[in-house]
Amino acid sequence: MKKYIKLIAANLCIVITAVILYSPGLVCLRISDYSIFRAGMSIIAALALIAAFFLVNLRLLKDPDRKPVTLQDVPDLDRAKDILRRHWDSKYFGRMAKTASEQLDRILKCRLRLSDILEQKFTKGTMSFDKFNSVVEAAEASAIKNVVAMANRIRLFDEKEYARLQHYREDDIPDDIQEEQLKLYQKNLDNVRSTISLNEKILLKLDALAMEISSSASGEDTELNNDLLNEISRLIDETKYYQ
Repeated sequence: MKKYIKLIAANLCIVITAVILYSPGLVCLRISDYSIFRAGMSIIAALALIAAFFLVNLRLLKDPDRKPVTLQDVPDLDRAKDILRRHWDSKYFGRMAKTASEQLDRILKCRLRLSDILEQKFTKGTMSFDKFNSVVEAAEASAIKNVVAMANRIRLFDEKEYARLQHYREDDIPDDIQEEQLKLYQKNLDNVRSTISLNEKILLKLDALAMEISSSASGEDTELNNDLLNEISRLIDETKYYQ
């Protein structure tokens, strides 16, 4: 539904722009204008409006890309956000996609903050620096893997079929079969929610690590630091269960 609302709004904007550009009493562009510039602009504007009409309609009406997403398609957090943005209009995954996108922004900020703290506390290339930095990099890589997993789960989720199954008792298809289908769809939704929850736990531990290192006198390994590193690593390992 949102797609068609956007389509109508976009086409209305194109029509209104055309009216403003070509109506007498407004801009009043016309090819027969005595001014070469205005005559030329009337042609350029017409071509631009036609191109905009076709681009907008083709983009909004085309079927979503069903090609599986791979890690090679998502080299960094920005690309991961682009992947999630495709699903913002999804009825069932829209809010989760937006939440995951916000998490990526926070992970990026946390990574940059931790990198600054590590450079202040340790010398680059030392064992201490590498130990902390490797965990931070692993957390970022984990977030990207989670986005890939989410995108592929959403890709396989047929929203029309899921909506139909909400009323499965009203049709002639055996209920037990459709109940199994619903369980599969629900498992898909639950796994995406669990991935978001896992990302949030990793973010919490990264923030705690940043605060602990920043507040310590030298940044040297302490028992709490090691506990936090182990906890983050354990959470990162959990990512594989949702992929």
